Amino acid sequence: MELLTELRTSLLSPQNYYDLYMHATDVLRRLEAYIIDEDERGGVSVVDLYESVQHAGTIVPRLYLLATVGSAYIKSKKAPTKDILFDLVELCRGVQHPMRGLFLRNYLSQVTRDKLPDKGSEFSSESSGDVKDAIEFVLQNFGEMNKLWVRMQHQGALRDLGKREKERRNLKQLVGTALVRLSEMEGVDLEMYTEVVLPKLLEVCVNCKDVIAQEYLMECIIQVFPDEFHLHTLETFLKSITHLKSKVNVNSIIVSMMNRLSNFAKTNPEKIPEDVNIFAMFHRHSGQVIKAKKDKMALDQILNLQTALLNFSSKCYPEKLEYADHVLGFTAEVVSKAGGSLDDTCTKIVKSLLTAPLETMQLAVLELSNYLPLMELLDYSDRRLLAGRMCEAVVESGEGLDTVDKVVTFFKFIEPALKDQKEKKVDAASEGYAFVKEQELVARVFHLIHSDDTDVQYDMYLKVRNAFGKGGTARIKYTIPPLVFGALSLVERVIARIKEDGAQVKYKPKKIFVFIHQILVSAYTNHYAETAVRLFLKSAAVADSCGMESIAYEFMVQCFIAFEDEISDSRAQAKAIALITSSIEKFQGFGEENWDTLVGKCGQHASKLLKKEDKARAIVNCAHLFWPTNQGEEGKTRRDEKKLLKLVQRSLKAANDCMQEQVELFVIILNKCLFFYEQEVPTINLKYIQGLICLIEQHLPNLDDDTQSDVDTKAYYLNTLKYIRSKKDAGNSAYSGLDLNSIAQN
Repeated sequence: MELLTELRTSLLSPQNYYDLYMHATDVLRRLEAYIIDEDERGGVSVVDLYESVQHAGTIVPRLYLLATVGSAYIKSKKAPTKDILFDLVELCRGVQHPMRGLFLRNYLSQVTRDKLPDKGSEFSSESSGDVKDAIEFVLQNFGEMNKLWVRMQHQGALRDLGKREKERRNLKQLVGTALVRLSEMEGVDLEMYTEVVLPKLLEVCVNCKDVIAQEYLMECIIQVFPDEFHLHTLETFLKSITHLKSKVNVNSIIVSMMNRLSNFAKTNPEKIPEDVNIFAMFHRHSGQVIKAKKDKMALDQILNLQTALLNFSSKCYPEKLEYADHVLGFTAEVVSKAGGSLDDTCTKIVKSLLTAPLETMQLAVLELSNYLPLMELLDYSDRRLLAGRMCEAVVESGEGLDTVDKVVTFFKFIEPALKDQKEKKVDAASEGYAFVKEQELVARVFHLIHSDDTDVQYDMYLKVRNAFGKGGTARIKYTIPPLVFGALSLVERVIARIKEDGAQVKYKPKKIFVFIHQILVSAYTNHYAETAVRLFLKSAAVADSCGMESIAYEFMVQCFIAFEDEISDSRAQAKAIALITSSIEKFQGFGEENWDTLVGKCGQHASKLLKKEDKARAIVNCAHLFWPTNQGEEGKTRRDEKKLLKLVQRSLKAANDCMQEQVELFVIILNKCLFFYEQEVPTINLKYIQGLICLIEQHLPNLDDDTQSDVDTKAYYLNTLKYIRSKKDAGNSAYSGLDLNSIAQN
């Protein structure tokens, strides 16, 4: 009893009073269990005890004891449940101190939680009460709790108002738990919620005339009750918002409800009622709120409301593009009227508003007429970020751009990522990885451009070329190569289409090759010559495979021009000539004159390389061109063993003049000669190979076992010898005359 007497204090803060309350209720729970046990054994009558505790001296301990005994009384079923419940809820009116009364009614809610005459409960019967009585009890207790909570605002001096508001916010969960109890009841179905529960809750909320209470209670209603209930009572809920105090942040209430229902619709689209236009409800009431607030509503609040509305329409009605477009149009109008540049908060909201449709609509945003006007209200850097997000969304969805209109519109949307603004140039070097990632995304978007009609595909590529051509030298490094490869793939599709069904195509392969040639020659070669060489070689290879010798030759001419005029670095020259040599070797459609010209030009450039090491490698590679292996009978007529031997000897001479990599170059030449020997080149015989091995053996002691490159060279040589020995051991007569006995095994 002394512990319960302590609950009468008014000196403790809500936090300290809560600690005392928890200790007291823990004791009371043990007391309740004892009373139930004694009553069942016949020791103490719970009926007599219920009467006697009402004569306790002070009211706060008396009501705590009464609630405890009353709970045991209900458990015993010796009196109708509803009579005890309503008796208790009325008696609790005796405590009108806000904080003490709140905790007392919270305790009453706790001890009766499992003893309500709910649907399916053991305490529900015709005489004990039904679910309506249970709901009425909870609602009465909730209403009184809310009154006590609101009353806290008006006690004490005005200077302590901030402190009291903080204390109230600390105690709000006591009020909210009453609504949780209500939502957990089995008997609260949609009908009961619509006809009884919601009207009563909204009445309590509106009549309390308190800003803090109205905001919190409306949020509680949104969060604790099922989504299906909200879908069928949305009109009633939204109408009540107009009756709230003017200082209530109704914007957050509407946004919270829209977010709740949009998340539900995303996972349960089939449960959205078709006969009710929920979007129209939200839109109508949102407009009423904005109109009522007029100049009192900040721009960021209006934008937040529109973002939630768009998010809702995107998830609940993804097929209704006009809903999303209407929201975007209204937002653009509001932002335009605001004038000036947006602050960081509003900019962030507008970007999220423009990003939201991408998650559910993907390329369908291209049909939103108000999307681009709103996007253009942002500054260039924000539009660039948004363009990158659009590219990500499209790439993730994998949805194709299959019409010219889609390509034109989409590339207009992502224009900030495709070209600089006049007043702001992009510095690719300073942006580093961010710029590279952006352009790689654009390149990935390009690969989504596809139409079964090759003519349409070419028209789309023309539009893309115009867009990419405005990007400047930094961007075309990433965007032009995919365009070239796409066009080359299109050539193969056109030829296959003509061969299969003899279709009449508007754009012939030659037209597409001209398109590729113009792209590479116009700007790309001057800035990225090394990549241009590769693209010219690939284009020549495709033209050669299509039987278009003149076009393939023209690409090779441009390749050599790029090599001669634009590549000055010796290492880059060596790599380029190696690529050119290997590409020419694979060509099959060149006539004698063009073949000789290309081979001669290749050998000429190989001989002019600055470094002896590069020259030795390039010259021995050129030897392959005088013994083609993949050109059939025509290739055999082009074989010249004398010129081949001459190139091998020139390569050896260049290697012998090297100060570095000398042994490695000898081993490379040895491997080339082994290949030629197996290809039955008359001038490359065992005697020649034997001489090369002896030459290498003479220089082998010069290698340093502590240098990794020399270790690798020695391993390369030993593996070559291992290959030769395996041939001899297998009984290959071609190698039987080769003497390896004097050479160490390791």
